[in-house]
Amino acid sequence: HANDTARSYALGPSVEEAGAGRLSFISSMTDHFCAGCNRLRVTADGNLKVCLFGQKELSLRDAMREGASTAELHELVRGALQRKHARHAGMHEIARVADRPMTTIGG
Repeated sequence: HANDTARSYALGPSVEEAGAGRLSFISSMTDHFCAGCNRLRVTADGNLKVCLFGQKELSLRDAMREGASTAELHELVRGALQRKHARHAGMHEIARVADRPMTTIGG
């Protein structure tokens, strides 16, 4: 699929076969898929992340609590997408920023 972020390989002659499965690799550093990435993540605490490499988040929870309309939420998301980096938002700062555990992101 054009927007896949992983390269998958079948294990065994048929995925339906007992014991067969798939092995997938997400190789974001060597196979830059960012330009075609169509994934967003809403974190467990209501923030929108347009890139897991990036530290920037948009609080949809706060906007909703403040009474944002559906149209206003659409505009907030549209704006976040327009500001999305072409590749690896914040990747070079990863070693210097506090890590956010996947349990708080929602993964």
